[in-house]
Amino acid sequence: MKSVLNLKNIDTTKQPLFLGEDLNLQRYDRFKYPIFFELFKKQNENFWWPHEIQISKDRSDYKNLTDTERFVFDSNLRFQTLGDSMLSRSIHTLKDYVSNPELEICMNTWAQFEGIHSYSYSYLLNNVYPDPTKFFDSIMEDKEIVTRAELIRNNYDKILGDDDKKDLKQKIFDCILSVNVMEGLVFYVSFACSFYFGYRGKMEGNAKIIKFIQRDEALHFGITQNLLKILGSEEKEGFVGIVKKNEDKIYAIYEQAAKNETDWCKYLFSKGNLLGLNEEVMSGYAKWLCDNR
Repeated sequence: MKSVLNLKNIDTTKQPLFLGEDLNLQRYDRFKYPIFFELFKKQNENFWWPHEIQISKDRSDYKNLTDTERFVFDSNLRFQTLGDSMLSRSIHTLKDYVSNPELEICMNTWAQFEGIHSYSYSYLLNNVYPDPTKFFDSIMEDKEIVTRAELIRNNYDKILGDDDKKDLKQKIFDCILSVNVMEGLVFYVSFACSFYFGYRGKMEGNAKIIKFIQRDEALHFGITQNLLKILGSEEKEGFVGIVKKNEDKIYAIYEQAAKNETDWCKYLFSKGNLLGLNEEVMSGYAKWLCDNR
């Protein structure tokens, strides 16, 4: 983006989604792709705040978790916290190349909700954990957690500070694909574990928060699915060749993500199994979800 306000009158219905003219008015009287405005509205219809959820029982529940339960719970919470911190910035980075007003407002709202997710984890930590600062600091010191971030981090780092803009369309595609995998697959083992604790009558406040977060992520996955579909079918968007050239890459990144998830399951249950939940069950779920996506 070269200017925050293009002073020319432009018809954005004739502009591509990415790398077109800089935007002028934020106007919603006409749409090139109404689906993105509908997804913007749907996100706001689902607006929620974590502090509306009662988590006082979670404090005593957490104290009574076994060492194995606490390891599974803490590990997933660390990754959720890191993942949403990264996603919020990722969406803002990608939005800089958007030249369509309905996609712009959709992505603004998307980034806002990723911020709410991050606030949710802070809300839980501040009200449940004896030393939330120590927990936060431990996230970046956990090699397993940081390694999981590389799937999305690498592609966005390539586009940040890219002065020569070489292969910019390829980099935009790579970013969208990375977020698609993140929103559609990578979070879901951690979500399932959170729901498990809630089903067992433990950490129920956290499970309610994750229920809202998963609902949001399903919408965000829908945004990326529509983006990939449009970019792969609409010649005027200028990405059809790139999408076709990268069909094998789409399968490869999902395959890698599924492997990462099965490795994560192995790590989660390295201290022992939980009643009704183990590495085999969760790895099978990750593989099934990957195939489904």
